[in-house]
Amino acid sequence: MELYRKLLCLLLVFLPSPIKIYIYNKFLGCDIHKTAKIGMSYICVRKIKMGAGARIRHLNIIKNLELLELGEVASIGNMNSITAVPSLSRMHFKNEKDRYPALIMGEHSAIVKKHFFDCNNTISIGKYATIAGLGSVFFTHGINLEDNRQELNKIKIGDYSMVSACSVITKGAVLPDCSILGANSTLHKAFSQSHTLYSGVPAQAVKKLDANFKYFHREVGYVE
Repeated sequence: MELYRKLLCLLLVFLPSPIKIYIYNKFLGCDIHKTAKIGMSYICVRKIKMGAGARIRHLNIIKNLELLELGEVASIGNMNSITAVPSLSRMHFKNEKDRYPALIMGEHSAIVKKHFFDCNNTISIGKYATIAGLGSVFFTHGINLEDNRQELNKIKIGDYSMVSACSVITKGAVLPDCSILGANSTLHKAFSQSHTLYSGVPAQAVKKLDANFKYFHREVGYVE
């Protein structure tokens, strides 16, 4: 059954968006809105949910997730890698009983280009948030040196926030609502202060941001 699913998903890469959406919904149990669009990308996950106007562009590899969810008008750009170890794997994460490999994107959120997401646990991207530029990496797992075992934790990017280019986000990290992570930074823990610029390796709060900035009050996710 899994081999059949993988082969079908490979075939779908080359089909027009309306046909692949029909097949995903009809035969693979997905829930994709008729106005959503999927480009030439390999998507082999347990469940896809895409709201009205959501879009996945070209040359993405998205595999082994339990859930890929895009809210209304959310978008994934080109050449992103979004992967996980299959949930049923007996070789990895044996001590992590409640892990849920998923990428959940709020309405009008966006992942731009050439980013990497290790979704061995859930990564949540809030509404109107942007994973900007290129080259950022998200890791939900890492080695516990003391206990010599792999550990997992979730990652959360808040509403109306932005992750700038070439950043590293590690397990357990939280970027609060209406906050910015500066380019080439490492977000390594859960922060709580909104309307803040975080920057550095490791990241720390650098300065407060004006709550009246128009970016934090957008009604359309795309920034011209």
